[in-house]
Amino acid sequence: MKQKICIALDVDSPEQALDLTRRLAPWVGVFKIGSQLFTRAGPEIVRAIIHEGGNVFLDLKYHDIPNTVLSAAREALALGVTMFNVHCLGGARMMKTLVEGLTREAEETGKPVPLLLGVTVLTSFSDEELKSDLLVPLSL
Repeated sequence: MKQKICIALDVDSPEQALDLTRRLAPWVGVFKIGSQLFTRAGPEIVRAIIHEGGNVFLDLKYHDIPNTVLSAAREALALGVTMFNVHCLGGARMMKTLVEGLTREAEETGKPVPLLLGVTVLTSFSDEELKSDLLVPLSL
């Protein structure tokens, strides 16, 4: 059951994140670090959570040119994250470059390839926004 639980560390400080990690690590499979916490605390919060025995889902939704996304993913691999995500709107070439390059890097460094998740549409979009902003004619 532990592996199925993901706790979002959507908190205001690294101290709060580490407190939650220390208290919940025995029961949680992965801790999600989003842009708020990562911007505030940087890569050090990832290292600290891993040091406390937590696995990290780095939720930064990479979306850029292929080589830039691969460079960011290499840094995530070096940090030891369990998983991270990308925006699928970056395109097939971005995702292919990412997977091939990250697989090579993992083989060269002996690190496991993180689980990669593709974000297609943000959960904050309403039906109306999907239709007007993204020209998606379907309903949620």
